[in-house]
Amino acid sequence: MLIIGHRGARFEAPENSIPGFRYAMDIGVTAVEFDIRMTGDDHLVVIHDATVDRTTNGEGRVSSFTLEQIRALDARSIFPDWPEPCIVPTFSQVLDAVEVLPELLVEIKGDAPDRLGRIVPAAIAEILRRDLHDRVTITSFDPYALQLARREAPQIRRGYIGDWNERTFLDTALSLGCGQIDARHATADRVLVAEAKSRGMRVVGWPTNSREDLNGVIALGADMFCTDHPTLLMELSQRPVS
Repeated sequence: MLIIGHRGARFEAPENSIPGFRYAMDIGVTAVEFDIRMTGDDHLVVIHDATVDRTTNGEGRVSSFTLEQIRALDARSIFPDWPEPCIVPTFSQVLDAVEVLPELLVEIKGDAPDRLGRIVPAAIAEILRRDLHDRVTITSFDPYALQLARREAPQIRRGYIGDWNERTFLDTALSLGCGQIDARHATADRVLVAEAKSRGMRVVGWPTNSREDLNGVIALGADMFCTDHPTLLMELSQRPVS
């Protein structure tokens, strides 16, 4: 199974940062997942939370910052002793760092419909400008974001993230023309996931940060799994299942 570095390698390096993605690539990760949000002045930045509080030395909603203001923050709060400066990077800067990889999962975080109406087209324009349409999967918990992605660039694969414990997940994924499902292995209905696979969708299992998690995504029949701790999971995936 393909190992995907979640936000780079967020248990090992500052998440969603250029140094973090470089670290993940240096240890052998060949696929990464990261998150897109939009600043108050309509710039795409790579950060998971709706606020900067957890991952930087600042406070407030991402949408309240200009690009200049958010880039002035130190994004090492979880790894204060990390030797390199870390900023909140733009989408373009992250693509500069990781576009050599064969698999990129770009998660569009939920937002107000009018803001998603600006976020999704801007992200897709950058993906297409770089000719990355065959290596990027646009993922989201938000069906509207995936609907917009389908409208803007139907040729880019889409992945619907969720618990995958109800039939509505599959119905929604089919209606959106998704080619991938991103299923929480602890909650996902295996029959539902198997049906998604039978309909041509590939399966990403998450989270995968222990032997127990790895066994769970294997049992789910996942094609790939997403991990915060790629060093450990690369090691565990080489050992026989206990």
